[in-house]
Amino acid sequence: MANEICYSEAVEFQMKDFFIAYAMAFNKKNDRSGSLFVNPFRRVRIIDEVHLNQLVIYIHANVFKHGICTEFEHYKWSSYQTILSEKKTILKREEVLDFFGGKDNFAKQHQIQSKYFYICNHQIE
Repeated sequence: MANEICYSEAVEFQMKDFFIAYAMAFNKKNDRSGSLFVNPFRRVRIIDEVHLNQLVIYIHANVFKHGICTEFEHYKWSSYQTILSEKKTILKREEVLDFFGGKDNFAKQHQIQSKYFYICNHQIE
């Protein structure tokens, strides 16, 4: 059918609608107007496996980079511990761990790269 959309477009529309509804409710509650988010969310095309590796680590270590916590491994809202745990999850745990070569290498690569990029001033932007 000509009116059908793909899964990624459906998710994108749902997220857009969610953020619009949230902003409207927040603005009404706080008697304000305008955008709540300074920079719009954007998608980035992953170009190769090295890029994917760095992106996963960036997502987990971002709270460390921005000073939200000193040990990203223990950040409550991160998927890092979930990936390393045995708890039931909807995350693609096995795929991520296989990509990194197992749990030990997953943790090791996070430590090495987060220290290199976020402590030694070789920052990923």
